[in-house]
Amino acid sequence: MTSIYNIIDGNRAVSGLIITLIYIALALLFGYIISGYIKKLYTDEEEKTWLYPISGRIVKFFEKFLNEDKNKQMKFKEYFFTLIMFNLFAGVIAFIFIFFQHDFPYSYANNHMTLSLTFNTVISFLTNTDIQHYSNTFDLSILSWTFVITGLMFLSAGTGFAASMAFIRGILNDNGRIGNFYHDFLVSIFYLIFPLTILVTIIVIAMGIPETLSSYINIYPIGSQAVKLPLGPVATLVSIKNIGTNGGGFYGANAAFPLGNPNWLTNIVEYISFMLIPVGSVISLGKVFDKRFGNMIVGVLVVIFVATSVLTFISEYIGIPVISSLGIFTGNITGKESYLGLASSSTFQVGAVFTSTGASTGGIVDYTPTGLLGLLSQLVLNDPLGGVGTGIVNIFTYIIFTLFITSLMIGKLPELMNIKIGSKEIKYSTLSLITHPLIIIIPLGFTLLLPLIMGTFYNGFPSNISNLLYEFASAASNNGSEAGGFLTNQSYFNYLDGIIMLLGRYLILGIQLLLAQQFAFKKPKTVYDKSTIDTGSVSFGFMLLAVILMIGLLSYLPIFALGPLYAWAKDFNFVVMGWI
Repeated sequence: MTSIYNIIDGNRAVSGLIITLIYIALALLFGYIISGYIKKLYTDEEEKTWLYPISGRIVKFFEKFLNEDKNKQMKFKEYFFTLIMFNLFAGVIAFIFIFFQHDFPYSYANNHMTLSLTFNTVISFLTNTDIQHYSNTFDLSILSWTFVITGLMFLSAGTGFAASMAFIRGILNDNGRIGNFYHDFLVSIFYLIFPLTILVTIIVIAMGIPETLSSYINIYPIGSQAVKLPLGPVATLVSIKNIGTNGGGFYGANAAFPLGNPNWLTNIVEYISFMLIPVGSVISLGKVFDKRFGNMIVGVLVVIFVATSVLTFISEYIGIPVISSLGIFTGNITGKESYLGLASSSTFQVGAVFTSTGASTGGIVDYTPTGLLGLLSQLVLNDPLGGVGTGIVNIFTYIIFTLFITSLMIGKLPELMNIKIGSKEIKYSTLSLITHPLIIIIPLGFTLLLPLIMGTFYNGFPSNISNLLYEFASAASNNGSEAGGFLTNQSYFNYLDGIIMLLGRYLILGIQLLLAQQFAFKKPKTVYDKSTIDTGSVSFGFMLLAVILMIGLLSYLPIFALGPLYAWAKDFNFVVMGWI
């Protein structure tokens, strides 16, 4: 009798889809488990958490040291100015430590960190992007890895979650204030990010990921001289890179390097780690506001996640006809770890992009055109689920814009949580949504006009368009994954990517916090009015999904046509209008 196992094992497409759905189900399960805890942080009820006896004392100590009080509430200008100055100070310190790392202890490192590369690296980790235009682990000293890189990973994640706390508080409050940045940041770190990082660090060390202050160990391949294998605080970095949705890897190959992701079990642990806070934060919205409203948002995001995961996996499973015809293997395994397989690699990659993590289990440049399109779709939508904290504010800008569009269509009043949506809220949400494509498309068009720069690309016309779009979209979305396909470590891209990352992080975040400020001045109605739009309904969910796709994808349709879609048509020998 044929067992279910034999049927699944005999059909790699079916088994791959099952693996993809299992990964997604695990993300939802663990997100649901932590959602109640995150809800307490969003509603300023950290005293009710089980970590309060420890974390509460740490937070109070630092607040006393900073002479800050959580009851000292800030308006937008003070909150955002404090956030910017706090990050600026950290960025300056980080720049000094990396650029002059040879003058500090534990300084074993190559002398490759130029001015432009140091600028790019600091901005990248400061903005939670973690694009790495260097690939050699030895380019950074152990002190730079432990103090600067890991420190910036905590800081950027804490900043993002603090911003989401301020945004939620703006909707809940009616006193015109959105909180205290120092308190929100400390709560984010010591109640959520740091404890989870410790837990994951212990788990991954037990699974074989190294943790040491040694810079390297000598290994002796048969018949060869000693080769230095880079070591360091790998487990700590792996943990915070995922928990904080940072994504930057200790090794150039990121999660495709054996010491950074040794087996299928660590792959699942790392995947759950970067999905945990973003998914938990979104699920918690149903507990903070309204259950139907929260379920609607989760449903929309799950549809996008499942669709892009399936698209990417199926594309990689089908592969490229020219290669598949050789009959050596099924699917596009190029650039992927064989011990993970297509389903685990592609689902991990989609999740890393979906959450703005940017960790990688393989060479993205080796993905098929439609597989790359599945990843690009997430980036141009500004990573719908978003990173730690940022996903919450991103989805609300889409919701407000959808309310505006829907109200015009059906003649009802645009309201969110019984709060009337006015012209300023619509203006700021629209400004946030259009800023993202502008800081991608403008640099893209300008770069295409520079023959000297485009001469460093080596994959041909359609792939060059795709790779360049991926580079700028990743920077603007503060994602950090890279398709590559050209020389990234050159002054032009180091500085330009740095500027895009700053705008994608702080300009958009500033607009979104300004939106929260507008909510904080308004009092919600006490009685529900049928003349308003039901934001918890299935029909509103469909409308939200349509708006997300239209705003995000239609802006890039011409670029998609010249890039991944053109490359896909060429690979499959399609003829369109007689000229492809």
